[in-house]
Amino acid sequence: MKGLDAPLSGQSRRKVRNCEGFEVTEFEYQCSGRKRPRRFIAVRELFEITYDELFPEIPKYEYRYFSYVTDNRRLTPCKAHKKYGKCSTGENRIERCQNQMAAGTVLTQKFQADSAVFQTCVPAYNLTVRMMRLTPEHRFSEEPNTIRFRLIRVPARLLTGGKHLILKLSKNRYFKNRQLTTEHSSELLTFT
Repeated sequence: MKGLDAPLSGQSRRKVRNCEGFEVTEFEYQCSGRKRPRRFIAVRELFEITYDELFPEIPKYEYRYFSYVTDNRRLTPCKAHKKYGKCSTGENRIERCQNQMAAGTVLTQKFQADSAVFQTCVPAYNLTVRMMRLTPEHRFSEEPNTIRFRLIRVPARLLTGGKHLILKLSKNRYFKNRQLTTEHSSELLTFT
């Protein structure tokens, strides 16, 4: 959507029949360096409605935004969202596993080994996202690299005593409260 603020701001959205909370717009736009204009589809999905404590009568709407560029004139905006949305979600997951979970840096030159690395990164990413959502104080919006840096890769000392290993964390670490809250929330998890 970089550079498309101006074309998008002039568009009017329409509600989608039989899809509560969805609004769409479509328009033609010729990007610089392109020979012809392309069809752009923008979808806005109502994600959550919250109310401010100070002004409870004024709702605050949170949306998810999606955009697609296609030459297929037969696809309605909703059908384009269903068709291309699945592909884009998969691409985003691959990108996150490669960049945020280091799957792209551990290459063994053997397909099965690389596949195993990638397949272990997927549940690790999912667990990290789940951990981020467990914190009741507010939602995390950081990437997994940031979460690891703030909550997992913290200063500590490994001590030995009486045939036991003890991990002693710094008392003054920066995100201590958030880490303790997340740790407490994860202890309450039950798996069925």
